[in-house]
Amino acid sequence: MRNIICLVCLTFVKLCSAQVQVSEEPMHHKVFDNGWVRMLDVHIPPGDTSLWHKHSTPSVFLILSNTKTGSEAKIEPHRPPFTDGRIWFEGFYDTVRIHRVWNADDHEFHVIDMELPHRPNKTIDPPIADSAFTLLFDEKPVRGYRMTLGAGGSDRLSPRKAPVVIICVDDGTVVKVEGAQLHKKGDYIFIPAGAKLDFQNEGQADAKMAVFELK
Repeated sequence: MRNIICLVCLTFVKLCSAQVQVSEEPMHHKVFDNGWVRMLDVHIPPGDTSLWHKHSTPSVFLILSNTKTGSEAKIEPHRPPFTDGRIWFEGFYDTVRIHRVWNADDHEFHVIDMELPHRPNKTIDPPIADSAFTLLFDEKPVRGYRMTLGAGGSDRLSPRKAPVVIICVDDGTVVKVEGAQLHKKGDYIFIPAGAKLDFQNEGQADAKMAVFELK
């Protein structure tokens, strides 16, 4: 029995040591890290495969391409579908994900993996009550929304108690937020707590964004 237990332990150790943290995987490009969020802009070319990597930090995922993909997992809590437009949160509190992903299509696979390394420690405002916002989830470290702003439209929110992250989820958008311009999928801005939030859609079509309040 002792030999069996040792074998199981050794196997588990090998599984966990044969991969890198997701933030160190070469196709997961770390484009921003300020202690609140670690933004990984993921680009997997056609026919390519990521290294084995581990997700263990609470994260928000945004799928930004319509791409046929495959994945192989050693450990994972569940297998999420990688369909364009999906936005979801995973805590990885009980089970990490160790997997690799490949692109089985003729165009790039594009994802934002926004890791949340901060420790939630504050009470924030009630959910945003604005017709442009649709609440997606309200989890321990983060609250997520979809936002749609009509062509030529504008919106203004009173300063929020929490830092806010805004990510563009549609190409062709021309939205200004506090002087920054978002115009393609994956463009983002971090707004510190207490700052005003003015949105201006300068394009000729609806602008679609994801908005996250950090707790």
